[in-house]
Amino acid sequence: MRPVLTAGEMRAIDRRAMEEYKIPGLILMEHAAQAVAGAVRERFAPVRTAVFAGTGNNGGDGWAVARLLRAAGWEVTVFHPGQGRDLPPDATANREMALRFGVPDRPWDEVLDGSGLGREYGLVIDALLGTGFRGTVTGDYARLIEAINGSGLPVVAVDIPSGVEADTGRISGPAVRARVTVTFGRPKVGLMLFPGREAAGEVVVDTIGLPGALLAEPSSFYTLEPGDAAALLPPRVPDSHKGTYGRLLVVGGSPGLTGAPVLAGLAALRCGTGLVTLGLREGLALPEKPPELMTAPWPALRWEDFQAVVMGPGLSRAADGQELLWRLLPAEQPKVLDADALNLLAGEEGWWQRLRGPAVLTPHLGEMARLCGVSPETVRADRLDLAREKARQWGVILILKDAVTLVAPPEGPVYINPTGNSGLATGGTGDVLAGVIGGLLAQGLSPEKAAILGVYLHGAAGDLAAAEFGKAGMIAGDLLEKLALVIKRGTECGTI
Repeated sequence: MRPVLTAGEMRAIDRRAMEEYKIPGLILMEHAAQAVAGAVRERFAPVRTAVFAGTGNNGGDGWAVARLLRAAGWEVTVFHPGQGRDLPPDATANREMALRFGVPDRPWDEVLDGSGLGREYGLVIDALLGTGFRGTVTGDYARLIEAINGSGLPVVAVDIPSGVEADTGRISGPAVRARVTVTFGRPKVGLMLFPGREAAGEVVVDTIGLPGALLAEPSSFYTLEPGDAAALLPPRVPDSHKGTYGRLLVVGGSPGLTGAPVLAGLAALRCGTGLVTLGLREGLALPEKPPELMTAPWPALRWEDFQAVVMGPGLSRAADGQELLWRLLPAEQPKVLDADALNLLAGEEGWWQRLRGPAVLTPHLGEMARLCGVSPETVRADRLDLAREKARQWGVILILKDAVTLVAPPEGPVYINPTGNSGLATGGTGDVLAGVIGGLLAQGLSPEKAAILGVYLHGAAGDLAAAEFGKAGMIAGDLLEKLALVIKRGTECGTI
């Protein structure tokens, strides 16, 4: 698991590196500048470069980058706010060194209107604001960012694109659109969540010589790495049978929505589940039932016959579905509540007080809004805090589905999923995800591990499908074969 840091967590690491390990801030700034200059030289031929340096330590990084590029033979100019602006001590030292190296500097009011920037330069280094920024960019900074974006030049951002909030990825005004962002220590939350993720472009992470012990300290957020995902896969043992790998019940389906439980059931099988039964309303016929799936009518269902239950795919909001849901909530079996099961919960105050046994909830933004009694816009704006708060209040593993999906347990860090793409924004992919998580639960994974791994596998399968069919052309059914391939790769190669 790789920690993903907030701005405050990163500041604490920097401070401890200086106080406890006696690493001077000037050395950390030099290492940061070396990381940026190295990334620039690896990706671009020498070209006339404009460095925009703000008034904080991010600006100090910019002055140091300019000096290093100048020493490597590049033509570099630093644009700054003008004389009389105090800089922090380390930034001041780097400005003085850059000037002694002969780096030209100009006040940035010369380019506030954007004229000449695109004609005179070939590359921009953004060292304006850094990770301490919050809110909306205004004044000269806003005009500068608009000039940079309007120039059409490639941009390398120092630590984070200016205008992006490091803790949320939120952009509420102009923000630099970078081709590359070189960030220090660990990835920042705002670089993994949209719209900050899009503004960042390619993200390069450099530890800049910070002590590994500090970088390994517990964080509020984590992301799963390919080797971690492979290590979580349920093992297959030679001396086994279908019962070894669990029995899963998928409850759902209604007239016109019979495909949803089928997708969930097949996804569970593709993830290694031994036996999958579809619990269907009496008399509900499936147009084509895959032979690998069994069926049972609702009156015959006994929760204790299964290691895990998925409820919701294609369920509808009819009264008989709600009655069955109330029967399921107090059952001890691990359960995944998805789709219309969530919509039915949203109509019942205090529903979580009925809940027994582990539960994984998989709402998208609209379903989460209904569960919380707020607008989808509110959920999007406060998704990190809301996911953590509601997971704790409801006592569930909460998977908040979005362009970047979050997994929030009742206690501990939130996981930011790194896999997946916009091709997953098509009907049925949520049913596949519910089946994957249910299948992993049935095979004995803990609810937290099943949720984290399930979301990762689902996104990785989506990435394979997009590579073959394109994001616009892929459909939910394409994920089924890709799930098997992703798991095969993880089993054989130890990485996904």
